[in-house]
Amino acid sequence: MQFLQNTKTNIGLTVLKFKVKKLNRKRGVYNLNNAKNIGLIYNATNQSTYNSAIKLIKFLQEKNIKTNSLGYVNSKEVLNFYETSKGVDFFSRNNLNWYGKPNNPNTNNFIEKEFDILIDLSLDDDFPLQYIIALSKAKFKVGRFTSKDGYYDFMINVEEKKELNFLIDQIKHYLTMIK
Repeated sequence: MQFLQNTKTNIGLTVLKFKVKKLNRKRGVYNLNNAKNIGLIYNATNQSTYNSAIKLIKFLQEKNIKTNSLGYVNSKEVLNFYETSKGVDFFSRNNLNWYGKPNNPNTNNFIEKEFDILIDLSLDDDFPLQYIIALSKAKFKVGRFTSKDGYYDFMINVEEKKELNFLIDQIKHYLTMIK
């Protein structure tokens, strides 16, 4: 069973690398003072992660930054603790193809939006999220430090304190400092 999963993952990574080579996006450096729209992506399987993402969305909206968020629910169904509101979308395992590629209108629209900043709040590697991040047309991609890929323009090392609220605090700090 693990062999089959590893094979699927390897096929997915190969397809993703091929698509990333073809990706054409406008790059730029943005901060919380000059960004007009921010995309937020996260693993929404856990309610506390979802709650932290919603707090960050409210913080950004208080700064008059338009936000769109996309949460991945690692389950067959979207769970019942999510509020439905404008700009907050979800997808689940039902929206993945056989090798893990997300495929539904929410994910496709999110990939195509040219956000000033894309913020990834995931603390672990989830292929569906990595797929979206890699192919996103966002101008400035921010996430935790990882040595596995080159999808981010700015990475934050959280290995000494691998907690979501610490990552969010660091993102706020550095996106305020960058000029």
